[in-house]
Amino acid sequence: MKTSTFKYFGLALMAILMVSFTSCEVEIDSFYDDDNNGAGYYNRSADLCSRTWVSFYRDMDGNYCRQELDFFLDRTGIDYIRVEYPNGAVDQYEYNFRWSWENYAQTSIRMSYGPNDVSYLDDVYIGGNRLSGYLDGRNNFVEFQGKR
Repeated sequence: MKTSTFKYFGLALMAILMVSFTSCEVEIDSFYDDDNNGAGYYNRSADLCSRTWVSFYRDMDGNYCRQELDFFLDRTGIDYIRVEYPNGAVDQYEYNFRWSWENYAQTSIRMSYGPNDVSYLDDVYIGGNRLSGYLDGRNNFVEFQGKR
């Protein structure tokens, strides 16, 4: 009887240890982005972080704007915006953020600028020196060209 008790105790202990080890790698009920390059996981982080992404546009007041996004492999990034006004004045803004892939297919990027300040780039396309997607909703399609 003692041998079978120890056998089942050993199996239970092994199961607990296995769950404990994997809990560091898996987040339950949501996608956990550990940037795994293994089989079955298409990693686009290297493409995303390979260059500065630049976009030119006019804001709702008609001012000429240039935006640059830099993504780094350590999951940090810089969002640089330059606004040129008709009177010749220029404003420049630089925001730091932390980023991660929001889904397993790597088609959504979560950019956290701080508490309660999160942006999402959805339907991400990276290819042909282009980064595009919908920024914070379906009404705001953005497209960036790569600058090396």
